Amino acid sequence: MLDLGKTIKELRKKRNYSARELSERSGVARSLISQLETGKRASTSMDTVYRLAKALDVPVASLFADKSVFGSPAAYKLNRSSPSEINEESLPYLDTLQKAQKAGIPPELLNELIDLIVRIQVNKAKHDE
Repeated sequence: MLDLGKTIKELRKKRNYSARELSERSGVARSLISQLETGKRASTSMDTVYRLAKALDVPVASLFADKSVFGSPAAYKLNRSSPSEINEESLPYLDTLQKAQKAGIPPELLNELIDLIVRIQVNKAKHDE
């Protein structure tokens, strides 16, 4: 089971940030950070997760990922392949990319959300085995 609060706390401590400093860096209320880290609150909005990940300088997916699925987020990013050309098979995805662009979603966030989806699918597949 993935534990968002535990992961946030571990990353915060690795960076030697107090909860107050993380709050200031992310714009997320210190009380919310505390509730997540202590397990009093198990979930939060994706906007909050994005702001915490940015303040902690990690991909959004790393806050949710079972570390055993891909190893470190950096290793996952280095190992994944990206298509270098658009072909007939990629056409169905163009509409989604255009919607993201029109909505002002930065490519970095879209990549992190895709990473998150992949990690959830892999983790679910492992759990279902």
